[in-house]
Amino acid sequence: MTRRSRTLVHAAIVLLLMTLLPTSARSQNQNPGEMTIPEAAAGYTIKQGDTLWDISNALLKDPFLWPFIWKANPSISNPDLIYPGNKLAIPSLAPIERAMQSPAPAEQKAPVETEAAEPPGEEGMAALQRQQGAGAAAGKPGEEEALVTGKIILPEETATAIIDKYSILNAGYVGYDESKDVIVGGAEEKNTFSYDDVVYVKISSKENVNIGDRYIMFKPLNTVKHPVTGSKKFGKLIKIFGILQITAKDTPKPGMHSARITISFDGSGKGTMLMPYQEPTPIYSTPQTKSKDISGYILEIMDGSTVEGQLDIVYLDKGSADGVELGDRFVVYAAPEKAAYPRRLIGETQVILVKEHTSTAVIRKSIDVLEKGNQVEFKK
Repeated sequence: MTRRSRTLVHAAIVLLLMTLLPTSARSQNQNPGEMTIPEAAAGYTIKQGDTLWDISNALLKDPFLWPFIWKANPSISNPDLIYPGNKLAIPSLAPIERAMQSPAPAEQKAPVETEAAEPPGEEGMAALQRQQGAGAAAGKPGEEEALVTGKIILPEETATAIIDKYSILNAGYVGYDESKDVIVGGAEEKNTFSYDDVVYVKISSKENVNIGDRYIMFKPLNTVKHPVTGSKKFGKLIKIFGILQITAKDTPKPGMHSARITISFDGSGKGTMLMPYQEPTPIYSTPQTKSKDISGYILEIMDGSTVEGQLDIVYLDKGSADGVELGDRFVVYAAPEKAAYPRRLIGETQVILVKEHTSTAVIRKSIDVLEKGNQVEFKK
């Protein structure tokens, strides 16, 4: 199993392991009671802009282990709400490693009552056989061994998303979205709002606004013209500034609500638009099983005219109306220097967000700079 697969499994079973550690994590050479208190590193003081995801990545060397930190800090009721200046206990991974690697304790057989008045029935016999490790107990293959020895059977590989959900949100898209739901001000008089700031919002799109509702902060930027045809039908580049969460209703006056910015990708201000939060769909690096005849162009590039690095973002002029789906991969070609020359293969992208006529893609491979107007084709 690779380290990445193992750490993803850690995150999935952390709650189970935390309940098992007091007993199963002990080896024969450990003193009784040694594991009753979880091992912990020095405490960590939360800084402005921190998230459990980032802290886990920095201190535990893997962002997917953030639930482990949350579990170790019961005072945090909502993992999205952590505050600068507060201290966190950062647990050690050593107990988990020992729980997964140390041999299972020997099974202690229950004493057999020789003066029992009646033999056990069928159900009692099956239970007794399982206690004694008898292979004839009823059940599926593999269940018996796991029950008797206490071993945790883990999958050999676990799929890993190619990009985290916050990067998908931050990528933005090309479209026509606008909203009457906006930030109208802040608890502090300033022009730019960012992480942990309290802002006031006006929500006109729905009557019932609830405490805890989350909204994506966004703003349409420049109109996007097609680099080859010059068409403007694709809309504007939509920039995502972060996420806020409603904390109080009808405050400071009726029709306005207080909200706290929980994720900030960039500074926002008055007039920043809001849309209801939707959880991004994870994208995996899996073989393409469909054959599609889709070709188009790089329509726009985030924050510049050219890109070349892995995980840089580009926007394509094809969307769901053209048959594009999440996870589709497109190869990128540069136009030939002369008409008689063949075009050059310079990269590969994978779609992480799909709109009707456009899609957002992340660069997976590149051997040269990618720019607006490069041709893309579905990778067959």
